[in-house]
Amino acid sequence: MSSEILKKIKQKIQDRVTRKELYSVFTYSEEIKSFNDYVSSIKRDGINSEKSSLLKDIYEGLNSMFTNIAIDWDSNRGSLSSEKINIHYQNLGSILEMVIIIEGLKTGLGQAYVILGIDESTLICDIESLQKKMEEKLKGMQQQNEARQEELEKKIEEKFRKYIENGIVDTVSITKYEDQNLFYATIKLKDDNKNTDIRVSELLNSEFCKDNNIAGFLLSSGDQKEPISGYIHEGVRYYDLGCTTQYKIKFNWYVDGKECSIELGTNSDGNIKIVGNKPADADLEKNKDVRIKVGNDYLSLADTVKTCKQEKNEASSKLSQPSTTEYFRPVQTPA
Repeated sequence: MSSEILKKIKQKIQDRVTRKELYSVFTYSEEIKSFNDYVSSIKRDGINSEKSSLLKDIYEGLNSMFTNIAIDWDSNRGSLSSEKINIHYQNLGSILEMVIIIEGLKTGLGQAYVILGIDESTLICDIESLQKKMEEKLKGMQQQNEARQEELEKKIEEKFRKYIENGIVDTVSITKYEDQNLFYATIKLKDDNKNTDIRVSELLNSEFCKDNNIAGFLLSSGDQKEPISGYIHEGVRYYDLGCTTQYKIKFNWYVDGKECSIELGTNSDGNIKIVGNKPADADLEKNKDVRIKVGNDYLSLADTVKTCKQEKNEASSKLSQPSTTEYFRPVQTPA
């Protein structure tokens, strides 16, 4: 079997050590399996000086990778995020697997397979010790996050009453985005929520949400199958109206001191429709603060409107808001 796989792994490790690369995943199970298969072939076919030298270089590189992780841990453990610790932990696991594979050459094969100058057992113990410390740290961080989340959920319903009128919030829960230090709120409304305005832009821009890293929401009511959702990223608000016909969203913004507004809703097939009057195209182009999901893409308000059908509806009430705002309101159905 060609030694190219060992050469590639050696180079990959050397590059990582040279760059002192810490916060990305080092390798995956497929590559480790290929490494293990190659070492197994050495047990079958024998080892020569080239293979021995490559394996020694790989071991020394793995040792250097461990040292870099250990130094970062000792220097920054108080400030490392759970995401960074998880990457360290995953990379330690990969290093440990590869060192154990190298150590396996000694098992039952005699001194002919021993690579001189390598004591794998010491490195294995050091890796396992650091892994245990990281496990304890991650467990503590998880407990802190759960306590913080519980505290947030106690506060959040009271805070959200400022943005959801008529006291129709049934339940609110907080969930963490995967791989991010951000949260989103899941808001369940009571069934009787007619004539209720939900000021979503004020909610997303509120100091409470900013201070607590709440960047998005899911909103549902009654037997509504698919929630409405929204989130804020770099000052732009993104909305997904889903397929619910129960709510419409009103956008308010100003152009040269003139208030502009438009209401959008959805059909049961998910197509977006204009409810009521449509502003001039030039005024729509001025709204740079929102994106609406159309198909698989988030489009500007102006581009979204170009995809819409217009429906006649009762005149909508106007709000005198000081800036670009949006709110959801239940669609009024005939008595």
